[in-house]
This record gives sequence, C-alpha cells and structure tokens, in this order.
Amino acid sequence: MEQMERRNLHTPSQDPLSELEQLRQENQALKQVNQAAFGYIRTKVDALLEVIGTKTLKPEELDDQSLIAFDPIGIVSQTFQHVLDNLRETNSKLHFAHQEIQAIFDTVGAALLVLDPQRRVIAFNQKTKALLLEGNQEIFGCDCREVVCMAGNDENVPCIFEKVLATRREQHFQEWNSRDRCYQVIGRPMFDSSGEFTHVVLAYTDITARRNAEDALLQALNETQDANAKIHGILRSASDGMLVTDGVERIVLCNHRAEKMFGLHLSETADSPNLEQIPCPELVGLIRQAEGSSRDLLTDDLKLIGSGEQERIYQARVTPLRAADGGYRGCITFLHDVTQQREVDRMKSDFVSTAAHELRTPLATIIGYSDLLLTGDPDVHKNLYDYLRLIQDKAERLADIVGDLLDISRIESGGVLELSLKPLRIDTLCQDVVENFKAQSSRHQFLAEFPADPPVEVVADRFAMTQVLENILSNAVKYSPDGGVIRLSACQEQGGCRLSVRDQGIGMRPDQLEKIYDKFYRADATNTAIPGTGLGMTIVRHLVEAQQGQVKIESLPNQGTTVHVCLPLAAGSDMG
Repeated sequence: MEQMERRNLHTPSQDPLSELEQLRQENQALKQVNQAAFGYIRTKVDALLEVIGTKTLKPEELDDQSLIAFDPIGIVSQTFQHVLDNLRETNSKLHFAHQEIQAIFDTVGAALLVLDPQRRVIAFNQKTKALLLEGNQEIFGCDCREVVCMAGNDENVPCIFEKVLATRREQHFQEWNSRDRCYQVIGRPMFDSSGEFTHVVLAYTDITARRNAEDALLQALNETQDANAKIHGILRSASDGMLVTDGVERIVLCNHRAEKMFGLHLSETADSPNLEQIPCPELVGLIRQAEGSSRDLLTDDLKLIGSGEQERIYQARVTPLRAADGGYRGCITFLHDVTQQREVDRMKSDFVSTAAHELRTPLATIIGYSDLLLTGDPDVHKNLYDYLRLIQDKAERLADIVGDLLDISRIESGGVLELSLKPLRIDTLCQDVVENFKAQSSRHQFLAEFPADPPVEVVADRFAMTQVLENILSNAVKYSPDGGVIRLSACQEQGGCRLSVRDQGIGMRPDQLEKIYDKFYRADATNTAIPGTGLGMTIVRHLVEAQQGQVKIESLPNQGTTVHVCLPLAAGSDMG
C-alpha cells in the first residue's frame, strides 16, 4: 500500500483505469497467497487430526476465516500436551508395576527361570541361586540343562522344558530330585499376540521338608499299625476280660476272654452290640453309673457262671473316659477273676476271728495282774515298776490289735454293727480324743479349727466316731515328724459336715493311696517300718459308711496327708 501511495505521489497524471487494473492484479495475487497459506494450514491441521485419530475438517464445515479463529493447531498442540502427560504418567505406572513384579519375582518362595525357545536362560530370581545354583554362578545365556538339570544329577534326568516345547501346554513334575533335594516343577509356555512361542517359565518348589514329613507320617502310621497289632495280640492273650463302651452304650472293643464270658461275638458282627446284650445286670448297672459318677474308678465284685457251671467271682474295674470338656465318652471295664483271692480273704478272716478269741483270755490275765502289781509297793525291786509298765503297755497294744481283728472280722462276716446314732458336737468329740493324744505324746502340735457359734452337731455314734478319730490321729502321729502340726477342721459340704485331719507327714504315692483301705496293707511292710496292723483305715471306712458317711483321702509324697470324714448334719445344725 505504501508503494501504491508513492506511485500515486510520483505519477499523479496516471490513467485511473490502469491503476484500478493494477490494484485488481495485486488483490488477485494476495488472494492466491492467502489461499495457499490457508491450504497449507488446512493440510497440516488435517494431518495432525489424522495422527490423533480425529476426522479431518471439510471446507464446507469450517471456512478459512473460521479456521483461523478456531485455532485448531493450538487445540491439537494442547491435545498432544495432554497425550504426552498421560504417556509420562503411564510410563511411571508401568515402571512401578515392573518394580513390583520384579520384587515378587525375586521374593517368591519358588525358584523361577525364564528360558527362550533355545533353552537359554534370559531371567532368574534370587531363590534360584539358593536352591539350584552353586555360589554366584552366572547363567545368563547358558543352556538351562547344563546349569540346572546336569549339575550333580544323572544324565537321564527328565527335562520339563522339552515336554512343554513338544506339547505347547503347561507341564508338571511332582517329584524332581537335585542335590539331595526334592522339588515340584511346573513349566508354562508363553506366546505372543500372533501365537508364536516366545519363552518358557519354570517354577521349582522345594518340597523336601514336606516329603520328609510325609515319610515320617507314613512311618508313624506303620508303627501305629504295628502297635495296634501288638495291642490286639495282648488283648487276645490277656487272662482278664476287657470291654470298651462308647457314650451311647455300644461295645466297641471286646477281647476274647470277655466274649467267652458273656457269649458275645464282636468280630463276627458288622454292627457293634449294645450293652443290654451283656447277661449280667450288675455289670451293666455299674457301667451306667460311670457316666454320672465323679469318681475316676468304680469297682465291684460280680458273681458269674463260668465254665462247668461253676460260680466265679470277678472284680469289675470301670474307668470312665471323658473328653477335654468333661463330656462322657464311654468307659473301659476290666474283669479280673478274684475267686481264689476272695476265698483266701475269707479264710484269713476266719483265722483272725479264731486267733483273736484264743488270745483275749491270756491277755486279760496279763493286764489284770499288771494292774494288781502296779498298785503295790514300787520299792519291791528297783526296776519292777518300769517292767510292769512295759508289760501293761504291750498287753494293751495286743488288746488293741485283737480288738481290730475282731472288728474287721465282724464287719466282713456281715455282722450288724450296733450303733447309736445321736446328735454329737463335733468340736467336743474331737477335743476329748485330742486330749488323750496330748497326754500320751508332746512331740506334736494339735490345732483345732471349728465354728464356735453355733456349735456343729452331726448324727453319729460316739463310740464309733471315737474309734475313727483314734485311728486317723494315730496314723497322723506315727507318720509325722517331731514338732509337726496336726490340724483338725470342719466345714459344710453338700448339706453335711466335712471333718478334716491334716498332718505334715511323709505322705503317700498314688499307688499306695489306692490300696489304703485294703486289709493288712501297709505302705512300708519292712522290719524297720512303723508298727501297725494295716487294719486302721479299713475299720475307719466301714465305721463311717455305717453312719451314712464317706471317707476321702488326699496325699502326696513328702507333703502330708489329709483325711476327710463326711457325716450328715444333725437337724437344726447350720454352719453358716
């Protein structure tokens, strides 16, 4: 325009038509330049739109002036900026995912190998070094068979890679051995998008510990089967009958001896026989008592008809079986033939009764003359008094033994004990007996702990309870050390009175405690043992049970013994 103005200034006389033509030509040239520029811009915009996957712009949809105003290049540039930002974010996520995969790859419990189609190692994890390689051996690019399968193994070891390559499917080796270790091997083929075989991933899981555990379990199972065979052999050869019943009174185990006794044939029947099939109501009742009993062992003598139609006496010992929660699971019953033992016991009782009667008369004479001499002048002889005192003590001791023998004979013969059950104050009764023991020996301390208000009264026989307390305290004095404390106490228990005598003596083992009520039983029967007949606790139990009471004993070696005597309370007596 400036050139045109200059031209007008220098050529004021130019023809207006010529000037107009010149302007038209310049305008046409400018249009061509603009069209070329717009065409170039439109071409590049369309190219950018095709790159980002957008439809190209048609001239009729957007003219040239609107194209410049719309600024598609700026829009495309911003789009490319967003694409680049998304690409960077995606690359960052992919990098993080790669790190996660690599971490899993390195920390997984199995050894992982990645092989190319030529069986060359292209990747492996840290576990591979620990399980399959020696030291820091470098295996990238090495043939897997040479560094893994052939290393320390037989040449004929199977190759899972070859099986995967041949089948193009996942393969498993349940047991693959290498370097004294056992592995479970899984091989999986990998393919690209076109289905071409690209590489194989092998996973080696060390199952040596599991395999050893399985072998140990199998060995234990075999040992258990051997033990069961031995147990069945013992049961078949045992002379005692044995029954095992479950919680619903089914006989689940029965040895040959018990089958013969009761006419059962457990091995010949598919179903377990019921307890009702035992032809002995007394035994069935004893077994049923086990479910509701708190005792660990129930015993009773049963009379059964044996071979030859002879009556035999069997001692039934029933032990309840209980689960951890205390639930009843059945019981084990042993039947021991005690016919001969009971006959010996009867003969022993007869002998004791006869011997006691034969000894009582001379003993009475000895005691009588001893009393007569003790009332005379003690200066007759210097030591006569001491001798006579010794004679009297021994004679009284023999009288006590004879009395015990007579008591046990009368009890076991079924004789009725003549008891006078009346309300008795337990504290007064105990105090009278304790005073006698204090007078005889000052080597022990006697402590009594009884409720003072109101006093406790029980229903009992005074003479019988005196004898019970004398026997219990006599044992406590005998087996307690000098200076030991003997403690008497009473408390209420299940509507009755529990009288307890506790000492600090030598105590007893469980096997000794089990036999404490057996006649003539003494824990120490040697010549140097503490004197005694072994009848005291037998008499105590019979006398207490005759008064509707119970005797319980707790004892541990070197921790003393506690004897509990449970008696019914007298009417109106309340211990609070």
